[in-house]
Amino acid sequence: MPTDLLGREYETFPAPQPRHEHGPARVIAMCNQKGGVGKTTSSINIAGALSQYGRRVLIVDFDPQGAATVGLGINANTVDNTVYTALFDPSVDPHDIIQHTDFKNLDVMPANIDLSAAEVQLVTEVGREQILASVLRKVRDEYDLIIIDCQPSLGLLTVNALTAADGVMIPVAAEFFALRGVALLMQSIEKVQSRINPSL
Repeated sequence: MPTDLLGREYETFPAPQPRHEHGPARVIAMCNQKGGVGKTTSSINIAGALSQYGRRVLIVDFDPQGAATVGLGINANTVDNTVYTALFDPSVDPHDIIQHTDFKNLDVMPANIDLSAAEVQLVTEVGREQILASVLRKVRDEYDLIIIDCQPSLGLLTVNALTAADGVMIPVAAEFFALRGVALLMQSIEKVQSRINPSL
């Protein structure tokens, strides 16, 4: 067993075994309605680490600020089609929206300020909570992990992410308002579990 600087033994996590086939992906929603707690940073770093172990990872940038898109080296303002296009134009193939990054095995479905209009447009859509899930179904078999980097709110975009997800990661800062926000988020997760996505 390896030892730390004080000579204490510690357990390490084994390196993931190589995979020769990919998919179907596990979908993780990275969310917290409090901003600045590390959602995008966690999404990019977890995706980057797993891609280095040969896992195919897709980050869905679900924040109108487009921070994950920019963080992966893509200029969100020059992209013609974004996740917003995928949500509202069923004729567009999600494969045409996904951008390959400079990192092997790591792709991104980009977002920009256009996504800020989605919250209002979703209100009148049929099956409005399940639109993202239907988009991701078309690419799920090609990835090992899909991370949805959510915006800091509990609106319809976040509900869409929770409906599409198998699990949730909640980055949180150790402060009162951040912890209070987790309690509100847990209520939303429980509602989505009971009404739309029992496997969450």
